[in-house]
Amino acid sequence: MKPILIILCLLALVFPIAALPRITYPAMSALVPGSAELVLGKHTRGGVMLAADLVSVLAWTSYKQDVKDFTNRYKRYANIYAGTDLNRPDWQYQHMQSYLSSDDFNDYQEMRARNYYLIYTYDPAAYDAYLARNLYTEDEAWHWQSPEHQKEFKSLRRQRQKSAQYQTLALGALLLNRAISTVDALFLSRKPSSSSHTMHIGINEDNTMMLQYTLEF
Repeated sequence: MKPILIILCLLALVFPIAALPRITYPAMSALVPGSAELVLGKHTRGGVMLAADLVSVLAWTSYKQDVKDFTNRYKRYANIYAGTDLNRPDWQYQHMQSYLSSDDFNDYQEMRARNYYLIYTYDPAAYDAYLARNLYTEDEAWHWQSPEHQKEFKSLRRQRQKSAQYQTLALGALLLNRAISTVDALFLSRKPSSSSHTMHIGINEDNTMMLQYTLEF
């Protein structure tokens, strides 16, 4: 659908198009920013909006692929250098950024639970339940070969996060461009009222000519 609209917009630069219902223009701009402007003869404005949309689409597609690539890379990296499988949930990878091993993570959780449930509130049942919920089991265990490997893993995760942020910005640019083009198309497609402005020429008492122009908003 979108390529067809782009082709029609390019044809509008060469061939005149018959008048369309007013609602058609904002609908065109919502689908392809700048298309209504091109059809309505605002070629420079429409070309800028259309070009901005194409750039935003390319950027969004590129960053989407980057997110996928970096995700696969840090998962494979963790599989090789920390001994994990490839189907971990994201929150477990977050723990792997902060702890060299699952044993280190478990030790920290046991210390927190002991201080709260055995010393502060003394609730052994709650202590056991907390550990059952939050500790890594032997099947889920992982251990980085070195702090350098963990550092590289963090770098891959940060690059993935940056790509995700840029993808979101590109999506925002796509939506903003559509909103601006849609509003612009609404104003451009307005039909001027015959009574919106009047102009007449008169003669003053001193025989001088007077030009009077009235514009109604």
